[in-house]
Amino acid sequence: MEKHTTVVSFLLDETGSMQAIKDDTVDGFNAYLDTLQSDGADIVCNLVSFNSHETRPRYVAEPLNQVKPLTADTYRPRGTTPLIDAAVTIINATDDALKQRDDSPNVVIVLQTDGQENASVEYTRTDLAALITAKEAANWQFVFLGAGLDAFTAAHDAGIRLTADRVVSYDRAQSKEAFAETAANVRDFARSGRGQELRYRDDQRVRVGDRYTGRHLNPTTGAPQAPSPRQRASSVDDLDLSAT
Repeated sequence: MEKHTTVVSFLLDETGSMQAIKDDTVDGFNAYLDTLQSDGADIVCNLVSFNSHETRPRYVAEPLNQVKPLTADTYRPRGTTPLIDAAVTIINATDDALKQRDDSPNVVIVLQTDGQENASVEYTRTDLAALITAKEAANWQFVFLGAGLDAFTAAHDAGIRLTADRVVSYDRAQSKEAFAETAANVRDFARSGRGQELRYRDDQRVRVGDRYTGRHLNPTTGAPQAPSPRQRASSVDDLDLSAT
């Protein structure tokens, strides 16, 4: 099999509600980096963090070994959740970076949040859905991580209409495990280029405390089905913990 560079773009929630799991998120993301860096795969990294104060590209088209771990000083949760705007931003930033290359890398976009969309002003869910559809047609891969919420419904409400096997809900107390399982899947994707490596298995869902995904599978066929009516947003979704 021909080897390709893999472009991995990670959208990291840095909103106020993440303060409660700040340490676990920092440790989990750093373990995610360690897993990818230790594998020796040819990976280029984009990292964007977001909240209602800013959507910040931290790394754009950087070799993985140049990406530094997060710290308590560099990851400072605050603000609310412009998930749609941030997702469009990282997709467009990835697209711009690809235009500077002369090869055809594999691409995976990892979108992570602990809250439902509540603050976007530039783009709509229709805009994001159309953009993802276009990029999937170009063989880009997408996965979605949701902390402490029904991630499948939250993703679909924002226009991120992925199949259930590419979406994982994780217990907020198991943030490290969620990042670790995602890193393992991305590592396997980087090795093989096969999109099926990004599907979350049942054993992985058990390890991260996913209690929601089964609601979105047809009980007879096991196939993904439409999300249930929108759940109530978490009580922490609207917190604005501004940095001091």
